[in-house]
Amino acid sequence: MSELSLQHVTDDPQQRTRRAVAAATAGTFIEWYEYGLYAFVAGLVIAPLFFPPDIGSLAQLAAFGTFAVGFIARPLGGIIFGAAADKWGRRPVMVISIVLMGVATTAIGLLPPFSAIGYWAPILLIIFRLMQGAGAGAELATAMIYVSESTLPKKKGFHSSFLMFGSMAGNLLALVLFTSLSTFLSTENFLDWGWRLPFLLGAILTIVGIVLRSKIGETPEFEKIKESRRAGHMREARGNPFLAMGHAFRASPRNFAGGFLIPSGLNVTGFVATTFGISYLTKQIGLEPTEALLTNLAMISTGMVFILMWGKLSDRFGSKSILLTGAIGGIVFAFPYFMLLGTGNLALIVLASVILWGVGWATGSTTQTLVLPTLFKPEYRASGLTSSRELQGGFIAGPTPLVAAALVLALNGSPWLVAGMLVVAQLMTIIGATIARPIITAEDAAATPAYRGLLTISPNARTK
Repeated sequence: MSELSLQHVTDDPQQRTRRAVAAATAGTFIEWYEYGLYAFVAGLVIAPLFFPPDIGSLAQLAAFGTFAVGFIARPLGGIIFGAAADKWGRRPVMVISIVLMGVATTAIGLLPPFSAIGYWAPILLIIFRLMQGAGAGAELATAMIYVSESTLPKKKGFHSSFLMFGSMAGNLLALVLFTSLSTFLSTENFLDWGWRLPFLLGAILTIVGIVLRSKIGETPEFEKIKESRRAGHMREARGNPFLAMGHAFRASPRNFAGGFLIPSGLNVTGFVATTFGISYLTKQIGLEPTEALLTNLAMISTGMVFILMWGKLSDRFGSKSILLTGAIGGIVFAFPYFMLLGTGNLALIVLASVILWGVGWATGSTTQTLVLPTLFKPEYRASGLTSSRELQGGFIAGPTPLVAAALVLALNGSPWLVAGMLVVAQLMTIIGATIARPIITAEDAAATPAYRGLLTISPNARTK
């Protein structure tokens, strides 16, 4: 057996669980700090700095377009690195994704504005966003798999929730830095150099992430796969990433569709409330930029509490029940959310944002980390999960702020089509959760409380 295999044989299971959760969470913290930075500046900084000043309101749409570009690259990154994670392991992909994100984030922080280099500014910005997207396409999905394959079953819901807790902690740090800088610096200084500081801090955090993830071992399940391949009991992983994705799809088209649909509600809700929300609150409702950022601060900080709470409740009531409860709640609250925003009252706006985030986003965010890894067998799990989830990111999540902004412009500032978009996205989640059939054994289902209520099929059954 390899050194890594022996490490997992001799490890205490609880110690291995703690180490896996800590390493994966630290990585998602760093990755989503870096990726979240762009979500916050897209509505405030990117349009005036990196696009021609004479295109008016089209600059805002262009800024959200560069936001969507990152999601266009996510499926490609997910397909390539998902296949790599099935062939060479989960750990090396988790390190590579951090490196890609860190280089791109630092480069954006150093990028000169349109006034200095002309059209090279938006061109380079798009290139760096493509790099960010490729890294993000592998990061969270691979971390989900790593935790799912490394943690004890009794508290899998709570342990898995730390992944999204870490991502929100990274987003919170980014938001706190931007809110502080925009508050204490003049508008001129903030647009000139203040917004760049959090991007440059990303370089330091990237180094920390590389060190943390280089110290962890492989997952026990992937070690078993390697042993089976060496013994000739299992074919080698496909080297062509598109063939690997195709195999995952053919193995279970309904589960691939479930992996695509389940994240829809949380992703659309999340980006409507944050990236689009900052622009909508300042330009349509009339809030000051600091008030819009403070609204996001309240939403994300309370959302971290909701994430851990839903994780605990998943271990008690089952992840599918929590997922469906949140999706239905998101549908019910979609129109009241915009009605409360329309009052212009900051307290009501904060309350509405916290409720939408805690119910419509946090439930799906927590439970996806439990459900999605079960939809694919371990030997092609990364290829299936990363490609299905990130194709959703490219086609649904990434364009959300752009589409939402266009819908508001089409109705002369009215948000009701955006509210309808929230409803449709949550319905997609419900459909995905209904058609998916996790591939787990009866023993896994009985030993893992978070799997309660899932309609399952045996790993030995045909999964088409």
